[in-house]
Amino acid sequence: MSASPQHDAGPPVRGPVDDDVVAARYGRGPSAATRRRRLVAAVVAAALLLAAAVALQAASLREPSVEVENLGFTVEDASSTTVRFSLLTAPGTTATCTLVALNESFTQVGFRQVTVGPVTAERTSHEAVVTTTELATTGSVESCRVVDRG
Repeated sequence: MSASPQHDAGPPVRGPVDDDVVAARYGRGPSAATRRRRLVAAVVAAALLLAAAVALQAASLREPSVEVENLGFTVEDASSTTVRFSLLTAPGTTATCTLVALNESFTQVGFRQVTVGPVTAERTSHEAVVTTTELATTGSVESCRVVDRG
């Protein structure tokens, strides 16, 4: 077998680089004190952001929430559908709920906003009639939101 020729991988390596030559060409990097100040500033900024996030989360936990459960619906006729639902919220809370009625193509054919409360118990049941423009095939609560904490 014949030996394969060896190829040069690049220019020859010259001796160590002089830091003063590199600094003269590119400038000096930040000093250790400057790097330390930047690190402290970054840590302080991160701590402030974390504190703000925790404060926002704590504030949102104090606000009362409302959960809704659809209990059912009755299509009365082509012009109305009754929607039954229950609310789970703190006593004394008032909520506004959006009720919708849909046809067989899932097109909204009825809409109503109802205000419930102030509720007297944690779980309360309600029903409301939604006026429709044509025969609905379903009725439900789309959403509820707290409007007064009581």
